Amino acid sequence: MANPVLCALVAIAIAAIPANAQEDPCYTPTSDVGLEPSLASDVCSVNEALDMSPPDYATAREVYESGLKNTDTTLKSIATAEYGSPMYQKFAAFFNDPVWMDTLINQALDGEEPFTTDTKRVQMVKKLLQSSVLVQQTYYHMDRAMSSAEEGDGEAALVSWDKAMAAYYGDNVNCSPFGNAQSRGIEFATISEGVSESNKAVHTQFGTGATALADADVSEEELATLQGARDEIIRQITIIYIQSTFKYATLMDDGLEEGVDVEKFQSEGFAYYHAIYPFVDDVDSDFAQATFDAFDLGQEPDEAKAEAVKPGFREIFEDLGVVEEEINDFDGDRSDNYEAPDESSCEVDNPFAVVTTIETDRDR
Repeated sequence: MANPVLCALVAIAIAAIPANAQEDPCYTPTSDVGLEPSLASDVCSVNEALDMSPPDYATAREVYESGLKNTDTTLKSIATAEYGSPMYQKFAAFFNDPVWMDTLINQALDGEEPFTTDTKRVQMVKKLLQSSVLVQQTYYHMDRAMSSAEEGDGEAALVSWDKAMAAYYGDNVNCSPFGNAQSRGIEFATISEGVSESNKAVHTQFGTGATALADADVSEEELATLQGARDEIIRQITIIYIQSTFKYATLMDDGLEEGVDVEKFQSEGFAYYHAIYPFVDDVDSDFAQATFDAFDLGQEPDEAKAEAVKPGFREIFEDLGVVEEEINDFDGDRSDNYEAPDESSCEVDNPFAVVTTIETDRDR
């Protein structure tokens, strides 16, 4: 069964993009996005607390619940928002929990089963905030932009669209989905001119969508273009977290073969997989469950289960709307050998940045 959200989105998105969209991929938001970018800084602050020895769970919880740089929209308020938007509701329905992100984060912060060690607790919180909470906020703003555009309010739609870009980039890309994409681009050799292919595509699509919203009145053609841009951004984010799932399945498989502790890899894979679990279930529910089982922190790591993740994904690439070349394969040595280009580009020059240096972090 093909995924209704992702299958064939490549063709849809291309058809919806104006002919000159690829000639100038640079886009700088023009709306007032408020404190939206600082959500990433608050993720960084949670991470700093959890990186202490021992982890400072109390401070991490305080930042999560009350915010530090963004006290208007906190990370917890997103995780408990119960947004009525299509993507939020898709995940809520799948996990049978309208506040599924908050449920998992609280379980990890409290040390409840299956998060019974510091490694499991820390990695679950850090990775879920970056890959699910900020991604869901990105989806929410895109869906809100679509709703406003459908109502003919291009001005309101553009504000929401720019906020989606702000949530994706953040003011510190090292703790935002953009940073995940950069790390995966390096590790999977899907990067050129210092920008991962996914981040290039996401940046271009944000520009394409903004162009469609340039007029206050949104035409049917412009609405279709916006829809195509939204769908392609979702597809690219799916690529990022397929790569993340591949990375940690590989590290688990290799580690178990070598007889080393893989608890950290299993924990990271478990958190990242939640970002795409419903999409995988759409096309192959048995494989989706098998992949969950490979990372399930309530079970002992199993080499055969970890080894089955990548070939299983490759069998459903077409139904997920991706191709092998967009995913490639993980090689951790690429991070150690990577040299950033001397010249930057508009796709990587974060318009919301307070931190302009992108860290190459194999632990992200």
